[in-house]
Amino acid sequence: MNARRGPLPIAWALIAANALPAIAQDRVSPSSGHVELEVEGCPTVPTAAVRRVLGIEIGDLLLEPSTGEVQDVDRLIIRCAGNFAAVEATGISGGAATERILRLDDFPGDAAPRALALLGVELLAARSAAVRERILRRRTGAAAPAVEAVAPSPPSAALATPGEREVLIGVAAVGRTFVAQDHPFAFGGRVQASSTAMSFGLVSGDVEFAAARKDVDNVGQTTALLISSAATFGPTAGGRRWRAAAGLGGRIGLVHESGSSADPARISSSTFVRPWGGPVLSATLSGTLGRVALAISGEAGWSLSSIDEMAAGVTAISVRGLWVALAVGADLRR
Repeated sequence: MNARRGPLPIAWALIAANALPAIAQDRVSPSSGHVELEVEGCPTVPTAAVRRVLGIEIGDLLLEPSTGEVQDVDRLIIRCAGNFAAVEATGISGGAATERILRLDDFPGDAAPRALALLGVELLAARSAAVRERILRRRTGAAAPAVEAVAPSPPSAALATPGEREVLIGVAAVGRTFVAQDHPFAFGGRVQASSTAMSFGLVSGDVEFAAARKDVDNVGQTTALLISSAATFGPTAGGRRWRAAAGLGGRIGLVHESGSSADPARISSSTFVRPWGGPVLSATLSGTLGRVALAISGEAGWSLSSIDEMAAGVTAISVRGLWVALAVGADLRR
């Protein structure tokens, strides 16, 4: 079975063309023209959203759920299996049942209920003269029955939620360095999350752990453990398959610096913890494969603190000034 995608302007033209002869010749469907909706196994497609779009298109031909089982009606059945939805029109109007398949991830957010409803209207119109007449009356601006003049009820918060934001949670490997002399190269990982906001922005945050080590000849080894968290906000652009985002924010954390002596009898070692952090600018490019997004991001910032670890009177590791970082990871779309 082939997938059916995109808007339906051609379908509306065919519906309108077929409606005129149907009305002129008074070939009335043996049914009352009423339609019963069934939505099965579609947790990501709110039934109320589908009913709302159908109600706008065919008005009081759509039966209320409380009507109970009715025999002489057409039925629009929507069944979901994973990322696919089958839309089937069947019933008293005659002819074999017709069915189309849609990929749900081709219609992100609240676009999926609308696409399924409009495809259902197309299939019903191909079977029912009453549905064609109702659509033609609506498209040509003719007076509709009083029941259709009633404004549809506003969507509930549950319907608005899917289209308002997209949340990603994932992990990434990260490399970080400070550009100052005696800078450490730190490697580690992070847990990251992001969410779209205000239709054009992206709020991002992460918790990161990285470590750097440096050997000092005839002295020993120094170690720096950096634990930090960042939050940024900035514009985002892209489509279903890819996204680019930039963010401005800040990073704050702690650095734990310690040393191990090659000759404990002559050289002592010490450990200390200091805060570090500062403003940060980030950029991210991601590509989507189903519910998984693969992302690469870069970061630049300026440390407002200056931390130096000394070994034999010289600086072994320095955490100060400009830093840069690169992260590669994967996110799961909720």
